[in-house]
Amino acid sequence: MVAVRAKVCYSGNMNKDVVYIEPEEDITDIIGKIEGSKSKIVALVPPKKAGVFKSIVNIKLIMKTGVNAGKKIVLVTTDPAIIKLAAATKMPVTKDLKSAPEIPEMDEVDDSSEVVEVDDEAEEDDKDVKDDEGTKEDEGDAAGDEEEADDDSDDDEEDEDDGDKKAADKEEDEETDKNDGKEKKEKKTKDPEAKGKLANSNNPVLRWIGTHKKITAGICVGLVLMVIAGIWAFGIMPAVTITLKLETTTGNFSENISFTDKATDEKVSEGKFYIQEKKIESKAEVEFEATGKKNVGEKASGTLTVYYIFKTEGSISVNAGSSFAYSNLSYLANANTTIAWGGKDSECKNKDDDNIGTKGCYIYKEIAVTAAEAGANYNISATGTGWVTNSGVTVASGSAMSGGSDKTVTIVQQSDIDKALQSISTENETVNKEKLYETIEGEQFEIDSSFKQTVGDPVSTPAVGQEIEDGKKAKLSVTTTATVFTVDEDKLIEYITEKVKLEDKYKIYEMNDPFVENFTKIDSGYTGRLKTAYIAGPTISQNDVVEEVKGKGIGTAKRDLTDKFKGIKTITIDTSAPWVSSVPGNPEKITVNIDVEE
Repeated sequence: MVAVRAKVCYSGNMNKDVVYIEPEEDITDIIGKIEGSKSKIVALVPPKKAGVFKSIVNIKLIMKTGVNAGKKIVLVTTDPAIIKLAAATKMPVTKDLKSAPEIPEMDEVDDSSEVVEVDDEAEEDDKDVKDDEGTKEDEGDAAGDEEEADDDSDDDEEDEDDGDKKAADKEEDEETDKNDGKEKKEKKTKDPEAKGKLANSNNPVLRWIGTHKKITAGICVGLVLMVIAGIWAFGIMPAVTITLKLETTTGNFSENISFTDKATDEKVSEGKFYIQEKKIESKAEVEFEATGKKNVGEKASGTLTVYYIFKTEGSISVNAGSSFAYSNLSYLANANTTIAWGGKDSECKNKDDDNIGTKGCYIYKEIAVTAAEAGANYNISATGTGWVTNSGVTVASGSAMSGGSDKTVTIVQQSDIDKALQSISTENETVNKEKLYETIEGEQFEIDSSFKQTVGDPVSTPAVGQEIEDGKKAKLSVTTTATVFTVDEDKLIEYITEKVKLEDKYKIYEMNDPFVENFTKIDSGYTGRLKTAYIAGPTISQNDVVEEVKGKGIGTAKRDLTDKFKGIKTITIDTSAPWVSSVPGNPEKITVNIDVEE
């Protein structure tokens, strides 16, 4: 018997969501629709054959979902079996969408309506058993009547003594049967009391439970575990991962831009960016092999007799270091020497004095000279003519040049320094570049084409031309300065994004690191060419995908995504378990991956 227990106050015009349940939908689909509803009241309309609503566990799950989601659940049905389960869970029921919902109650409500149905079947089985027993007893009575009839016919043939004896035996047997029956009846009466009240129940199912307590306890534990497993499998575990692969296009960006070292002159929209110079200094040292050779023996020396022909009185000077060469051997004047004529003929040393007036006056002078280099090869005999000089005088003769000797040592030469300096520049530049780039902050972007390294004056020990001891190496030290210009990378990307012309509802998903070519200094600052490559695709956010598919079946979700968003190449929906057939209504159970095609 179903009676009205309480009325739920709501009007047909209140904000409610009517959800029609399909026969093939399971409990997870219904829960997803409840969670996905935006109304405070959700009216569920079961189909004619709705097996999911014939289980009190499912009804309880629906009620619990409504409580957790802050929604009131109403069943729209006239099915007595469903109403009976609703009464057990205190779920409001209405016969149609226009009537006010009511919470039904029953005169005798069991925790499970399925148990009542099993009890009815058990009672019918018990009845059949009793009928069978009655039939067997009737058959036994009939057989007994036949035996008595046979005994009567035998008694007629026997004498009276035999008849009296049989009568006495029969009376004794009846008394014995009567006592046995009384003992059995007393035993049968005591057993149910020993086994408890359930064992005395008229309901065969309850009577079975009372006599099989351990089995019943095991069944109850199993049912509880099944309920917990069902809640976990269909309410907690279900989750999906949606992977969208988008159709994309690739493009290259190339644009001339300019740079300024004044922050106030920056105009990003016009392609003019503020740059800063970064630099570091480092001192490098390297040892190198000296390969120069030098003769440091004694230098030969001697004198030269020179003359100058004066046409008029005057003088000429031969400076110290003036060179005099003989057979490719060079000798240098030791000091400054002046040759002069005062105009008197007596001062002249002409061979033909009569020709002084026509040939001029020969004035002679002796000059001390020393070989330009050490070496015994500068030792020569006295000479006459054959000397060459650019000092303006003429060599008349030369004394023997002597005193020259040989001693060869290793010295540092310029080519040795140049080679060592090149080694430092090559190796040190790579190290300095890495160190310099490490000092650049994350939002700053280095213009690699602006990098340069300046090398200071190298210092060699020993110096160029100086001797180095045998078995030792010379050392070269130099200070280098590495510099590079930096620019705000975010501003470069912003400029590229604004300049790239994309289709409507398309965006850049990936962009290679931009770089600047041909960085060049000009009067007003610097110029260069900004370049990069990018991948663009349709604009689809993860949140948009979640809102579109939550609470929907897998197939429906794929179809709706394809219809709403253009440029999707493939859609893959992976579920957390094989039995998950729909997208959960809880966004936290939905993972969205958006892949762009390379």
